[in-house]
Amino acid sequence: MELVKFDGIELAVDRFGACQDDTVLLIAGGGQSMDWWTPDFCRMLSGHGFQVIRYDHRDTGRSTASPPGRPRHTGEDLVTDPLRILDQLGIACAHLIGLSLGGGIAQVIAVRFPERVRTLTLMESSPAGGDPGHLPPPTAEVQSTFAADPPDIDWCDRAAVVDHRVNVERPYAGSSGFDVRRTREIAATEVDRTTDMESSMTNHFLVAAGPDVDPAAIAAPTLVIHSTADPLFPAAHGRALAEMIPHCDILMLEGTGHEAPPPSQWSTVIPRLLTHLRQPTGPVGSLGDTPSSDSSWLDDIRRGYDIDAESYAREVEGLLEASPHLRASLRVFAELIGEDTGERVADVGCGTGYVTGYLNDLGVNAFGIDISPEMLKIARHDHPSCHFEIGTMTQLSAEDAQLAGIVAFWSIVHVPDSAMPGVMNEFRRVLRSGGLLLVGFHVGDGAEHTSRGYSGRAVSFDSFLRHPNTVAQWMRDAGFTVLSELALRPADPSPGALLLARADSQPSAACAGPASSPGSVHE
Repeated sequence: MELVKFDGIELAVDRFGACQDDTVLLIAGGGQSMDWWTPDFCRMLSGHGFQVIRYDHRDTGRSTASPPGRPRHTGEDLVTDPLRILDQLGIACAHLIGLSLGGGIAQVIAVRFPERVRTLTLMESSPAGGDPGHLPPPTAEVQSTFAADPPDIDWCDRAAVVDHRVNVERPYAGSSGFDVRRTREIAATEVDRTTDMESSMTNHFLVAAGPDVDPAAIAAPTLVIHSTADPLFPAAHGRALAEMIPHCDILMLEGTGHEAPPPSQWSTVIPRLLTHLRQPTGPVGSLGDTPSSDSSWLDDIRRGYDIDAESYAREVEGLLEASPHLRASLRVFAELIGEDTGERVADVGCGTGYVTGYLNDLGVNAFGIDISPEMLKIARHDHPSCHFEIGTMTQLSAEDAQLAGIVAFWSIVHVPDSAMPGVMNEFRRVLRSGGLLLVGFHVGDGAEHTSRGYSGRAVSFDSFLRHPNTVAQWMRDAGFTVLSELALRPADPSPGALLLARADSQPSAACAGPASSPGSVHE
């Protein structure tokens, strides 16, 4: 077990299986620690070639706890915590399995951050928005618990707390009955691990709900697993969810309640789940609204730079020190942003983080984004004071008008021309009015294919050469005013250019639309 730390928060994480295997991230229900995803269940999955990760929500288990009745987190925090965990562990995307509240969290991630989700599995969940029609309410027994007075127990009395934890689960049993022995074993483990059980049992239900999303917008292949006897979300909730999601299958279980599938159901659930997880999912971060587009280059870039990360790091070592024109362009950018203002700047396609580090040395509050987990491992090692996260150009984590600037140093090189308008629109979306965009790129015509990386190992991706007028037009169409152009080595066989632009107007409707993100390539 390990603690993932960010922004003064600690989340307890437990991993099963090999780190190089595809990742399955388990998201527990409200008020539940990771213990309700039992080790035996996790090992059943990891034994079939997956890295399985479970974690404690805030206020549960060994994760950071707020005072009882005074949660310091929001519903939005619970949504972004899984992404923070993946970022800190250097994982670009994962198969998400969410139970109840965890299923709601997984739906929001799948809609807002589709490039992070390979497949989606929703257990005993309900639509997180949209128009599902009339859905039946919980059973009377469950509803009675909503209005019950707070328990009068001594939270320091372990036996009393374990009894209470067991009794909380009792109304959620299915028609097969309540497994007291198994529930007590899990409850005892949870109580012994948890920093503050009173906070764990109360705070999640005092937090405002996270943002609604329409399940119809979920693009990831989805499996709904739901009990015919779920007392909190009756079976109609699961069926409605499956009908709303475009690419969805459903498995209805007889007899279980509102719970993770118990061992009696594993012979049914595990094979179905493995088939779901192993299905071809296509490239992560594909072009969304343009499914006919070939975006397989995304996986090629991620794979290539993961393979070549260490050799690439040696190749670019000392690049800024040897390039006064590049340093000068970054200094001008930093001066226009304003040193020590605290406004955030994204280094998109940051690679090993040397530009992110340089901007921070200039007093800019810069963070790095890259598609390659292996690149980011190097970036975090070389620049430990900087923040780095997995991401793509088309699905930046920033909200609208949140950033003061974006730097994309030779990181648009692998983006096909058809995707470039969407990339520029995404840059414009996250920049505030007056925000700055600095883009560096290779100048020329056509594309060049790379089959051997710096390490000599096999890779496969294309690099696109552009003229400054072409890039400038994409900028203008997205709502930017080009402020300056710098030509680099114009007489050389491989010239470059830097364009500095200001975000002024909103992108035109004709240019709107998603695009996919590149990996990290620098001059």
